[in-house]
Amino acid sequence: MNMNKEYKLIKLLLMLPLFLSLNSFTNSDSIEVGQVWKLNVKSSASMNGSGEVLYQIASDAYHTHRARIFDDWDVFSVVDSRDLVRLRKGYEIEVTEKLYSNEVLKVKLLDGRYKGRFYYAIADDLTKKYLLEEKEDENEDS
Repeated sequence: MNMNKEYKLIKLLLMLPLFLSLNSFTNSDSIEVGQVWKLNVKSSASMNGSGEVLYQIASDAYHTHRARIFDDWDVFSVVDSRDLVRLRKGYEIEVTEKLYSNEVLKVKLLDGRYKGRFYYAIADDLTKKYLLEEKEDENEDS
């Protein structure tokens, strides 16, 4: 009987990563290439602020995402602050590509000093801190 309980516990622990990855998949499933998202949280572009950022290197975004999941900042995430672009509230980004199993997004910055350049964002940040901009009807005149 005791062996059966141990078996169930091991089975549960082995299934846990699967459930976590499915949760991650459903969160980023609503993000599509071509969508425009607007930053909706208080953010400062100053270097010493705790504002929102975009990453210049895709792997930096991915490693930061992994560090958040596993709460292990020493192993997963070492990001040079010079490789970050700080955003202000209201800045818009356009999703151009999904990377790393949809965990990281390649985005085009549509506002600010670095407008038109491509950066990387964490998909979970997009769903939590940005608002999806509604597409305007192209046929308003008709």
